[in-house]
Amino acid sequence: MLVLRPDAGEVVVSTTVKKSRFIATAASVESPGDVASLIERVPSAGANHVCWAYVIGSGPHETSRSADDGEPAGTAGPPILTALRRRGVVNAAIVVVRHFGGVKLGAGGLIRAYSGSATAVLDAAPLQEVMPSCVVRLRVRVDDAGRVATDLHSMATVRSTEYGADAVDFVVDVSADARERLCDHIRSVTSGSATILD
Repeated sequence: MLVLRPDAGEVVVSTTVKKSRFIATAASVESPGDVASLIERVPSAGANHVCWAYVIGSGPHETSRSADDGEPAGTAGPPILTALRRRGVVNAAIVVVRHFGGVKLGAGGLIRAYSGSATAVLDAAPLQEVMPSCVVRLRVRVDDAGRVATDLHSMATVRSTEYGADAVDFVVDVSADARERLCDHIRSVTSGSATILD
């Protein structure tokens, strides 16, 4: 799984296909609101179409969308989305602005142009690999909470801690490959009394 490097900012690449100019902008996003802000920021004066796609999260927590913005259905947004997925890039959006050059490209030509534009901006973007992560929710007895909290902070990122009368609920982010190791460890230090809630 890849993401844009945090210092990347917005990466812009322009390509020309049969006199039509395609300007692709790639940026990191964490929410659909970030995507909307990116679309508003991308210079589009005089453009005929502003097409986009994004992927946020991964696995069962993935959210993705795309838009053709007036191009024939499936010829712009989906090819951009396919480029993101093929490369394995998450938490990213690509906006492609098209300035029509007077020559019609046809459905196949549009798909190739939008896909090529998205691929070109991903080629130019500084990408880095990240490990897939998952959320683990667990409940432990109040007596075990102090020791468990210390271990969780060293093994994962603690999102929240909720104290009840008899138990404490933790929500943590952990790399997918370390999930079972973390759960086994917490069961061990609580003599099997911890409950994995998810």
